[in-house]
Amino acid sequence: MCNMYDYYFVNTNMSWTEAQQHCRTHYTDLATVTNRKDMDKLRNMQRSSMAARIGLRQYWIWSDGSSFFFRHWGDEYDDDTKIHYNCSILTEKGNWSIDDCGRKQPFICYQGKYHVILIKENRTWEEALYYCRHHHHDLVTITNMDEQRWVQEKTKNASSPFVWTGLRYTCTLGFWFWVSDEVVHYKNWASPEQVNECDMSGAMQTGGEHKWFKKNDEEKFNFFCSR
Repeated sequence: MCNMYDYYFVNTNMSWTEAQQHCRTHYTDLATVTNRKDMDKLRNMQRSSMAARIGLRQYWIWSDGSSFFFRHWGDEYDDDTKIHYNCSILTEKGNWSIDDCGRKQPFICYQGKYHVILIKENRTWEEALYYCRHHHHDLVTITNMDEQRWVQEKTKNASSPFVWTGLRYTCTLGFWFWVSDEVVHYKNWASPEQVNECDMSGAMQTGGEHKWFKKNDEEKFNFFCSR
């Protein structure tokens, strides 16, 4: 997993929850550390003599849901005066310590190779496609469960009941495809038995189980662009 991460130091004082929201909006999430190589990269991002928030929170899980196997606690972890603190920081010494979640501090975000941005504007599917290709890269492509998880996490900030994706149905050939030319292997349809019609594209539900639905192109929703 270490090759999946680039870390970014944000020199703005925020609480743990505020930092998490900032990272999820502008990057992927608060810093996750899964091995020694990740830890070395994280420490290289740290400003000298400055503690910074990372994504570990009690009951010790990472903000992005990653498994908590690798540990790098310092001596302060056993400090009884911090027994009621529930968040973590990277200390000035480069170790982890327990911290007050509400205290405002700088923090470190990570950016995965898979990065999307939510556009909170209601547009038709074609308008969304043109917007993404002009301002970013393309409408989002989802090829596996991990990518599905990243996208559905960000739907919490959407202002429409569905969000457009890069899924498109071709009447001529009779199948679904991603506009990025990826083949549709991974699927998360709410009801695969729905009749495929012309002028249909794929949208993700912003609530519930975040299933994919076939929607008429002229409906207007928020949408995800890939970077």
